[in-house]
Amino acid sequence: MKPRITYFEKITASPEALAEFLASIPALETPWDGLFQRTYCATCSAENCDAENCPHQAERNSPAWFLAQEVAER
Repeated sequence: MKPRITYFEKITASPEALAEFLASIPALETPWDGLFQRTYCATCSAENCDAENCPHQAERNSPAWFLAQEVAER
């Protein structure tokens, strides 16, 4: 008999699997959006910086980028 895995095991099998799962959830505001804003947008000098013109497009709306960041001390 083939071993059965849980959804938890499947989505936490790797950072990439977790990021893919998180990206599939429709959400207007996410933790990675807030961190992206603080990390890049707060000091960005680009004009009309929307999704198409963002110089940090690879990190924008990216759970994978967020999961790779170090947790800030509070």
